[in-house]
Amino acid sequence: MASTRDAAPQDTFFDPWAHLPDGAALRAACDRDDLAAVLAGLRGLTVADDLAAALWAVASEKLAGDDRATFTVAIEAVDDGTPLARTLRAVRYVTVGWSIRTRLRAEHVSAAQFEQFFDWLRRAERVLFEVCSEHPHFVPAWEARITTARGLQLGHGEARRRYDRLAALDPAVFAAQRAYLQQILPKWSGSWEDASRFVEECAAGAAPGALASALVADYAVERAFDDDGPVPSAMVERVRTAAAATVLHPDHVRTAATATAHSTFALFFTLAKLPAEAWPHFEALGDAPVEGLWGGLHPFRKARAAAARAAGRRVVPA
Repeated sequence: MASTRDAAPQDTFFDPWAHLPDGAALRAACDRDDLAAVLAGLRGLTVADDLAAALWAVASEKLAGDDRATFTVAIEAVDDGTPLARTLRAVRYVTVGWSIRTRLRAEHVSAAQFEQFFDWLRRAERVLFEVCSEHPHFVPAWEARITTARGLQLGHGEARRRYDRLAALDPAVFAAQRAYLQQILPKWSGSWEDASRFVEECAAGAAPGALASALVADYAVERAFDDDGPVPSAMVERVRTAAAATVLHPDHVRTAATATAHSTFALFFTLAKLPAEAWPHFEALGDAPVEGLWGGLHPFRKARAAAARAAGRRVVPA
């Protein structure tokens, strides 16, 4: 979630390509607007979480200025009618819409921003609906539809229906589990109780080493940011157990989502003031961290340095 750039500049330290198979080739194809090569690279990804991460990484490229329209047109032009190409086009519409809305809370988003946001997400939803109708077993389209359900405010029931359709096809897509968890958090009109139940549900059916149990770290980080007091010891133990059962388990098979989980575990143990326990996760990320909820490069580097000191290790600044 080693870097795909030999020397990434400061503002790209959080590198969405670093943990993708052949991420350097995909990035290079995006840089030169070679969407045919991008699609070829995407077709070579056979693991659901790798493909999900790659789709969102491609779709999140060039969202500023004139590049936004140019790159969007290039993605539209390469749409050959296959479910993958259509899903990429839809995910691009989602990322364009969200870039206009921004990640701010609703009270800080203007009516004009919301109007454009909804317009882009409705465009995405139309494409994804067609893909899921014609290719009901195509997991990436269902994963994207969990996010469009949240953005279009279609309700928890509809979002859950979409998640269940995906889980019936593949119950171990961590990207989908994280997307649905966002839907049922209080900040999206959900509740901590519903979110906790879903986290436990995912963990209950997880095989040793599978990432599903790591969802508790996402829940715990969100809870820690929402609460003012110290992290409860019961929550620390819950997350500690999850780390041992997932990314630190000998049977864990690494995917692009592994880095996302390591980043969240590192952030949780940082918030819990347990830097030594954060260190194995920082160490696994190396100089290719996943941004998550860190809020920028400086907080990440500061926390990583503290974790290294607590673990008796030395980190050379990236």
